[in-house]
Amino acid sequence: MTGTLLGLYGAPMANIVRGQGAWLYDDEGHRYLDFLSGIAVTSLGHAHPVVQEALVGQLGRVWHTSNFFTTPPGLEAAAKIGEIAPFEDAGVFFCNSGAEAIEAALKLLRRARPDRPKVVVLSNSFHGRTFGALSATMQPGKRIPFEPLLPGFLEVALNDVAGLEEALADPEAGAVLFEPILGEAGVYPLGDAFAEALIRAQQEDGILLVADEIQTGMCRTGEWLASSHYGIVPDLFTLAKALGNGIPIGALVTKPEVGAAFLPGDHGSTFGGNPIAATAAVAVIEFMQRSSMTERVRHLGDLALPLLKPLPGVTQVEGRGLMLGLQLSAPVAKEVVERAFAAGLILNAPKADRLRLLPPLIISEPELTQGCELLAGALGEVLG
Repeated sequence: MTGTLLGLYGAPMANIVRGQGAWLYDDEGHRYLDFLSGIAVTSLGHAHPVVQEALVGQLGRVWHTSNFFTTPPGLEAAAKIGEIAPFEDAGVFFCNSGAEAIEAALKLLRRARPDRPKVVVLSNSFHGRTFGALSATMQPGKRIPFEPLLPGFLEVALNDVAGLEEALADPEAGAVLFEPILGEAGVYPLGDAFAEALIRAQQEDGILLVADEIQTGMCRTGEWLASSHYGIVPDLFTLAKALGNGIPIGALVTKPEVGAAFLPGDHGSTFGGNPIAATAAVAVIEFMQRSSMTERVRHLGDLALPLLKPLPGVTQVEGRGLMLGLQLSAPVAKEVVERAFAAGLILNAPKADRLRLLPPLIISEPELTQGCELLAGALGEVLG
């Protein structure tokens, strides 16, 4: 008898055997500059020594206890997240992924707003592939094969203020779930006017704001949370991806008055808050704090923009910090990704005419420049 992976991801680009810093190495000896970071996960790069040391230490203590107990790493991770939250007395629920964090948020909204169960979401949003998270995801290609999905979601186009106000006029609308920058869609930021409308709805109408910071959080955009760029203080936010730098962990973080709606037994996760994963989260946050990572990312983002804007075929660069989307003049993004990979650069094409760049936050200035040069070569080859 044999076993093999289900073909859910298409043909693999390579078989990766090792990573170090901003670089990955395959089983044929090729190396690649990683401008994807495992889709915004390995923000501290591969095999980061501080995270590695912390994990090795915890492996000699305890790996798992169940949620009948607390452990020092779990308590410390919750406290560390409280330090980066934009509100006091944050309540933290740990799980294993971003999709699970969204599921927890949706359940909490039902508890906190039982009379206003509808949730406003954005067109082209992406919140995960489990049924609740997929129901809130407004990308037809991901939704249609699995319909009927859960009801209760009101779709609004990104930055359509009038559409937002119309949706929130529904007496059953109680919350807005949003990505501060739509990542999977191709890196599209909220507009200032739309962000201001969200804040008004929160302050004047009691609408709960749920910031999906799974891809945008943990310093990726030059702030701990991308919603902070807009002055938004969400009532709930979700983290995952970079929180564990590759060790699976997700978190729902809530204001205390909202989190109090959850009752014992309302939700749970067998592996949530696992001491191994929590240890990684503590190490990541502490390193980012010591390294003034938000300032570093803002600097690198400022360095990247003048390198990217003049590239052949690039008509627009959007995003913040080291979360950048490149609009192309032709639908050749897939071909550019393939040429770049052959030259030793990993990046991503979320749309036919859009590239997504998510380099590790620890990338050096020479490596950032090198990656932009490799990208320029790939664009030149494809576009002529």
